[in-house]
Amino acid sequence: MKDNRIIFAVIFLLIIEVVYSQIPVGLKFDLNGQPFNGYFDPFTYSPEKKLSVVHNSDSYEVGYYYDCLDNKINGQIKFENDKIWFKTEKNDYRDKIRPDEIKYFVIGVDSFFVVTNFYYKNKLKTKPEFVQYITEINGNTFARHYHFTSGTAQQFGFLPPIIETFLVKSKDSDTWENFPDNERFKENALKYFGHIPYLEEKISSGDYGNENMMSIIKMAEYNEKYQNKDLIYFDNYWQEINNSNKAEYYARITNRMDSIWTFLYFKNSTKLYKANYSSFYPNTKNGRFVSYHSNSKERQIIEYENDKPKEVKIFDKSGVMKTHYQYIETENTTTSETDIDIVFISIIDFFGNNLIDSSNKFEQIVNDDFASVSYTNRFFKKELVTSYRLINKDTVFQITNPDYDFKIKPLQKKFNNFMTDKEYNEALSVNAQGMILVSFIIDNKGYVVDHSVLNGIHPELDRLVKSFINSRLVQNAEFQHKFKPLKKNKTKQFCEIVIPFEFSINRFYRQPVNYNNFHHMHWQMHQQHMMNNSTPPLSMPSGF
Repeated sequence: MKDNRIIFAVIFLLIIEVVYSQIPVGLKFDLNGQPFNGYFDPFTYSPEKKLSVVHNSDSYEVGYYYDCLDNKINGQIKFENDKIWFKTEKNDYRDKIRPDEIKYFVIGVDSFFVVTNFYYKNKLKTKPEFVQYITEINGNTFARHYHFTSGTAQQFGFLPPIIETFLVKSKDSDTWENFPDNERFKENALKYFGHIPYLEEKISSGDYGNENMMSIIKMAEYNEKYQNKDLIYFDNYWQEINNSNKAEYYARITNRMDSIWTFLYFKNSTKLYKANYSSFYPNTKNGRFVSYHSNSKERQIIEYENDKPKEVKIFDKSGVMKTHYQYIETENTTTSETDIDIVFISIIDFFGNNLIDSSNKFEQIVNDDFASVSYTNRFFKKELVTSYRLINKDTVFQITNPDYDFKIKPLQKKFNNFMTDKEYNEALSVNAQGMILVSFIIDNKGYVVDHSVLNGIHPELDRLVKSFINSRLVQNAEFQHKFKPLKKNKTKQFCEIVIPFEFSINRFYRQPVNYNNFHHMHWQMHQQHMMNNSTPPLSMPSGF
């Protein structure tokens, strides 16, 4: 190959100032054949296959409450169905928190307060109960009420364990209205949200009902923030919060066109992302999602259609596009399943030539500056068919085929068994969730011969992943796992892959931390057990 084809300008991957949300991982592929293009972006990375563990939380969490005399009591709080327990220290005797004895309580950043005079199943209830604060919009306070059904009602009445009801109260009212799932829903919803044209249309047509209440409330809240030019704050794990002093990131809504909302995300003054959404909770990407270099130049643009990536453009730090590819779906006539192919439109060399146009079959050398290695890429008919590098005398291939089946299920079973008796209460107390990426080198027999952890979430979770690798995956481990070896030309080869380890928390009162990437099916399965983060109404004492 000529030098102008050997030098592929991937200098665009270099970045001196690295922010937490844009973690450099190099020119690697995950076990789904999905390219990282240099960085791990939590907002865009959503792998189909991964090792995952969901913590169904029944543990105590750091919190506090205010008693009827406005005294703040710090300690640990735990939900146990309709009972709420409190203790000041880990080994102390627990006590029950009662809505007739306290005013408010907080778990992490989730806020609960007491209401009376609220409607449930069209009946006015006067006995005090706890509800969770959601937000305040146009002077109206929104909350969510939980009703815990008995085992008999679940078994014979086919009722869910938890029935959620959305409540709203205007500042001039003493009574909380609800949004029942019946013919009165449309009337009530239009009363509070009919001033927003898009919501008025969706509610009037019946496209939005009671099951869409969280999306409706969030759109109304964001509409007010957009009009008032208010910022949206996030903690270290991209959990939305309202306390700017605890925020690691923030977003500004820069445009709203019908159903499309444009968000611009920052860390301090560094611009990170620009995203278009068509709905919220769960968020659905539609249109462009832009990631930026530290100099605010576009680094990567992904075009989404109903949350699915359709094409990707990658730019160097000066703003010149270097790579452009598309995700093409084709039906597999053998399996009747849909295959996804990555088809390259352009690969621009150092001299500005499009290598895709010059030949059906060509080769390039790609320099991965993060890992200080070089890959040889081979293309055939606009597809990357091989990517490899040399380690000593071994040729190590990357898995670049999105349809390659790496047999992850046996490893998931081992990961489940490993995590069964593990505790990570400190991570739970700060709601630490997300993905840890680990790069593995696997020999031609299917055994791990080397690995590197590419990022971290929380020290406890990081240690668990490393312990699992050392005890189950690496050479000489007591329960060493054997992978399916990669075959090239019917010959077993050395290969390298990135495996994502995902940690998430299942609480009935809290929405998943990464709702920006949450799949709709997953959301429907868990929406009765999750809740968003928020802050209390303005009427609550300062410091709550």
